[in-house]
Amino acid sequence: MSMLLRKENACYDTTEWDELQKKYGNLDTELGSDRYLKDLEEETRAIGDLLKKQEKEEERRWNQRAMEMGDEDDEADEDEQTFMENYRQRRLEEMKAAAKAAKFGEVYNISADSFRQEVTDAATESLFVVVYLYRDGRADCELVNEMLTEMAKKNPNTKFTRIYYSNAIPNYPEAHLPTILVYHKHDIVKQIVTLREFGGYERMAKPDGKKLLAKALRFFNNNLSHANDL
Repeated sequence: MSMLLRKENACYDTTEWDELQKKYGNLDTELGSDRYLKDLEEETRAIGDLLKKQEKEEERRWNQRAMEMGDEDDEADEDEQTFMENYRQRRLEEMKAAAKAAKFGEVYNISADSFRQEVTDAATESLFVVVYLYRDGRADCELVNEMLTEMAKKNPNTKFTRIYYSNAIPNYPEAHLPTILVYHKHDIVKQIVTLREFGGYERMAKPDGKKLLAKALRFFNNNLSHANDL
């Protein structure tokens, strides 16, 4: 039975141990004596001091952990900032490189006088040049023109040009239109004469017709977008 409980029950039965303590003056016979109250007060104070000490220790540990977590968060933030900065720098360099390489993006009109400069000389080891021979008013030529215009937009690293057929080659037969010539390393590497190899105009006019032309051109130039992208 604790001292507090004994104070509340003044008539509790003493034990043999209690009697011995009283005999040697270690335990007051009256629970309400000054010595008892003093001991109780000291015990209560000691318990309070212990609790305060524990609370301070817990607070110290919590503050230390909070500081450690704060340091970890700071390190994580720094790592994230470094990653994002490196990513932005890399993307900027990629965009600059793409912009530098993407010189074209449309079908350019050329003349007989500029043919050598715009086509033969321009077709280096790193550049393919597509030349489209056409005549106004022909449905098949208009169809191919639309396809090449769309292809040029999707493949700015390839140069697409067009020239009126009689200006390109004197006495060139109109029956051979539309004609597509592909230059690479200053020479012709591919020729497409009329649309017969694709099944004719009617076949090419179908929704998937442009894929046939794209595949034919991709056969020699892997830089061109895949046919399914057109």
